Amino acid sequence: MNKFYFNRGVGLIALPYLIYLAFIITLFISSLFIFTDTDTFQEFNLLYYLATLKFTFFQAFLACLISSIMGFFFSLIFYFSNKDPRVISLFLNFCFILPVIFVSFGVIFFYSSNGTLSIILNWLSIEYDMKIFSLKGIIYVTSYFNIALNANFFFRKLINIPENYLKVLQSNGVPFMKSIRLQLKKFIFSGYSSVLILSFIFCIGNFTIVYLLSGSPNLTTIELAIYQSIIFDADLRMAILLGITQLVIILLISISIISKTSTFNTFSTFKKSYRNFEKSLSIKIVFWTIIFYFSIPFLVLIKGILSFNLNILISSSFLNSALNSLLVSTLSLTISIFLTLSALYIYRFFLDKNSPFHKFIFLSISILLFIPSLSLSAMIFYLNFKLNFIFESIWIVSIINSFFITPIMFIFLSGKFIENHNFEFKNIILLKIPTFTRLIKIDLPKIRYEFILVSTTVFVLSLGDLTSVTIFNNSTFKTIPLYISQLYSNYRYNDAFFTLSLFILFIILIMYLPSKLLKQNVNS
Repeated sequence: MNKFYFNRGVGLIALPYLIYLAFIITLFISSLFIFTDTDTFQEFNLLYYLATLKFTFFQAFLACLISSIMGFFFSLIFYFSNKDPRVISLFLNFCFILPVIFVSFGVIFFYSSNGTLSIILNWLSIEYDMKIFSLKGIIYVTSYFNIALNANFFFRKLINIPENYLKVLQSNGVPFMKSIRLQLKKFIFSGYSSVLILSFIFCIGNFTIVYLLSGSPNLTTIELAIYQSIIFDADLRMAILLGITQLVIILLISISIISKTSTFNTFSTFKKSYRNFEKSLSIKIVFWTIIFYFSIPFLVLIKGILSFNLNILISSSFLNSALNSLLVSTLSLTISIFLTLSALYIYRFFLDKNSPFHKFIFLSISILLFIPSLSLSAMIFYLNFKLNFIFESIWIVSIINSFFITPIMFIFLSGKFIENHNFEFKNIILLKIPTFTRLIKIDLPKIRYEFILVSTTVFVLSLGDLTSVTIFNNSTFKTIPLYISQLYSNYRYNDAFFTLSLFILFIILIMYLPSKLLKQNVNS
């Protein structure tokens, strides 16, 4: 009886994952019909296709290269700055999850021809001519996030290098430069493949950045081309083809990189306190220069606050957009929580049974990281069209966003969730603990800190997303990021900056709670 109840409980918990799996399979099957549907066919433009691929991977390569070099350099400065490593890591994490639209407009505000930097340099009689709506602007904003990601990774690695490791090597007669190379290989670059993959995925999937900063048709990435194919050309075949191409290339690169390492660990934990180094003036200057670099987007808050407009706050467009953003993020988070917990539970269930099926569970969820959200949007757009639009836009956007944030939650929580699973499994069988009781009384309390942190993070990520809503928006449905973008496009710059300031202040308020929890629980 107990065995039957246990299996029944697992079956009920697995239901969200099974629904997700059926939905994904349906989408991929529907995408095959796109290539045979004459209504979606447009003449194939090979030159446009190749040019799009070329620019996409060219800008991705540049951004990844710059991010790796600058991230490592920044981490060294942070390492020798004698600042609390947890504060620095939290700051870098916060910079990484900032809404893309906020950083983009912050960069525009500071670097544009009429921006803050231009005003200062003109006052100093220094000629300034940086075209932010160009490849430079795209690389700058893309690198902003990836530098934060890389710097955080390398900084954590530097902190955890054993203090006596270098002395041991030198005492054994190992040359100094060789000992440095050994440290880099053993402690610094170990596990870097996961960060490199994440950076590359972000660089080629930077739709919002290119959407806002592309000043020429030549600056078209795959994701922007997918958007144009859906909205302007009604060519779903081209959209799906571009999406499949992007997916295949990302998977091939990811597999080739992962195969060379035994782990998929993005960040190490802080295993000890930071060291004290002799403070130097040069380190201090460079340190605060780096802090200023990451703080540049926040300068737009000053402009936004000074552009206060009560009419915006009471306008129906703003209120509806704000409500839609909250609803989408809440629905996305809710769907993602059910799907993540479902996948985690059956993942561990098959792991306990020593079944290789747990690898399929991990792969089926992780694959969402590699699927371009606009390609997913194109599939859903086609399916929704054939079903006579049975899904409302708010549900479609919420589902797409949930698919984007689910693998983040899954990977972040998986380690803690399956910790000591063999020991626990024996006790659960011995004590005959029902499945739902285990989930509520044992599993969730164990991961409560990690759960709150990652839930808040993905909520913010969903809140700031501009990708899927550009496809499924209408006169009655738009979110705050799209509303801000439209204000700027209509030359209402002050209103756009004011709304953006309200938006980011709200996000800072949301992130305050997990930061307090992080301070209270050092081990989390």
